[in-house]
Amino acid sequence: MKYFCTYFDYNYFSYAKALSFSLENHIDNYILIIICMDKKVYNELIKNPFPNSRIFSHDELIEFKPILKEIIKKRSKVEYYFTCSSQICEFTFNKFPKIELLTYVDSDIYFFDSPEPIFNEIKDYSVGIIEHKFHWTGFYKKKYGRFNVGWINFRNDKIGRSCLKKWAEDCIDWCYQRLEDNKYADQKYLDNWPKEYDKVKIIENLGANLAIWNIKKYKITFLKNKVLVNNYPLIFYHFAGLKQIHSNVFKTNLSSAYISLKGPIKNNIYLPYLKKIKNFQKKNIIISKKELRFSNFVSLLSNILKSLRSLFFYDKIELN
Repeated sequence: MKYFCTYFDYNYFSYAKALSFSLENHIDNYILIIICMDKKVYNELIKNPFPNSRIFSHDELIEFKPILKEIIKKRSKVEYYFTCSSQICEFTFNKFPKIELLTYVDSDIYFFDSPEPIFNEIKDYSVGIIEHKFHWTGFYKKKYGRFNVGWINFRNDKIGRSCLKKWAEDCIDWCYQRLEDNKYADQKYLDNWPKEYDKVKIIENLGANLAIWNIKKYKITFLKNKVLVNNYPLIFYHFAGLKQIHSNVFKTNLSSAYISLKGPIKNNIYLPYLKKIKNFQKKNIIISKKELRFSNFVSLLSNILKSLRSLFFYDKIELN
């Protein structure tokens, strides 16, 4: 049995439903533990739960970690959500103490193939983490963290639980959307794990956590009904940066990585996913929750550069 946990508010409901759909398609035995960050999504899932899911409310998370009641007043919504990633993993172990291995996943990932090769990689390890693997054009982003929080494994052993406990404590102490003292949000803490703990596996599979920040490094093809990354099956794609700008129009932000939306990237990754999103979506429009904040001048300069890149690298999709 594979145990996954995630969390989201109603804004990301259609993302999460797509995640659930992809788990159903590619994993035989699993449980998806969901912490609902608002009452709207909790009420929806209590009435119509995802397959093989276990549903918990934000209030139950607060009851488990009461200090979050104070933190939510002091941090922005995004910063509070970053704070909660680790708390949700601890909450899950508390509710399901017999779990042997827990996999945290962001709600905006989608499986294109079985993740079994990843589990084979980490079978002798207590913690599994994935590098961003930035393309050189995004080298400046390395300062925000070597590893991505989109997928993390914690084994229910001394090392795994110790690592998770320290991460949860770190995020309670400091978790802000800015660089400060070699920290950034919840993810830069991961940089220290391979040095601080034994049995930490840096997942190597090229099909794991493909995203806009690394896709330019690889040759993406489609063969025998599979998306291939340098001839390795794409296991899951992380749809970070995706924005819905109108009811049927999405901006992928691939232009930020100097990539045009075409070929298998468009036809076999983004289009199938966005069609699922639209099928699962109510009438709301998805708003990105993880945008960097800059000073006014840097923000202006950044927006100018984004506009210029968009002229040369078209990255919007309009669904029929």
